[in-house]
Amino acid sequence: MGRTIRTFREAVDIESAKWKTFRRQLRPDDRKRLDKIFDYAIMHADSGTVIPIPHKIDVVFMSVLVEMQRGIDALEST
Repeated sequence: MGRTIRTFREAVDIESAKWKTFRRQLRPDDRKRLDKIFDYAIMHADSGTVIPIPHKIDVVFMSVLVEMQRGIDALEST
């Protein structure tokens, strides 16, 4: 049998778990922000699935940047 390839969502869950100790040290409002970062990655799971990047955290960070830019664009258009 071959190796099973993890889904991108599973990879995000694993990355999130790696940051668990860091998360516990944050203030409660910053914990929510960190959780939102990983939520953004899940929002872009379809894009993260098709790109062959060995470090999935890179896709997480890029997803956050896309969402941040979306917020900037919204602020600039008002």
